[in-house]
Amino acid sequence: MRRDLALLGRAESGQIGWRVYGWEGLWVTLGRFQSPERDLVDPLSTKWVLRPTGGKAVLHGHDVTIGLAAPLAQLDADSRSIKSVYRVVIAPIVAALRACGVPAGLAEETRFSNSGPRTADCFAFSSSNDIVDAETGRKLCGCALRLTHSAVLVQASIPNGLPLVDPASVIVNADRHNPVEWDASNFCVAFEDAMARFDAVVPA
Repeated sequence: MRRDLALLGRAESGQIGWRVYGWEGLWVTLGRFQSPERDLVDPLSTKWVLRPTGGKAVLHGHDVTIGLAAPLAQLDADSRSIKSVYRVVIAPIVAALRACGVPAGLAEETRFSNSGPRTADCFAFSSSNDIVDAETGRKLCGCALRLTHSAVLVQASIPNGLPLVDPASVIVNADRHNPVEWDASNFCVAFEDAMARFDAVVPA
């Protein structure tokens, strides 16, 4: 999380940056406004870390994780609107997933949105802002945002295959996840290509 926070610091100095990474074994990241005592089943036996972004709890270990930060001055977006900034910065994630054969899209652009109960679990609910499978409505990516006066940080988790444990055994009121397995072998290349195009179109 410190490395993602460092990306935000560099973005506040005018530099776009990103990284794609994974986790060694089972971890949970909590949104910056969550607490382990309230949102984890057994915080003492769970490896967890607090994210610098908001959002709900995310189970890691079976996912592709992304940290992406950009200066607001370089985005073709209304910097006063979280929704506008979000739409711009998640576009490379959507493009990379599509390049890997995953039919990704924003829920509001499909017939699927606002489904599931609201819980401490990020993947138990999908809203119009979420990246979903345009054919099934299944939530593909959990995204959390942090907006400062001059930059934005996005942290994203894309499940690939079944979680290492039942999420309900770790996160309070979690949903049973059934993500499909997809070919992530070219995701880093696809994401770098999408970021190169993204960097080229944002105003200098």
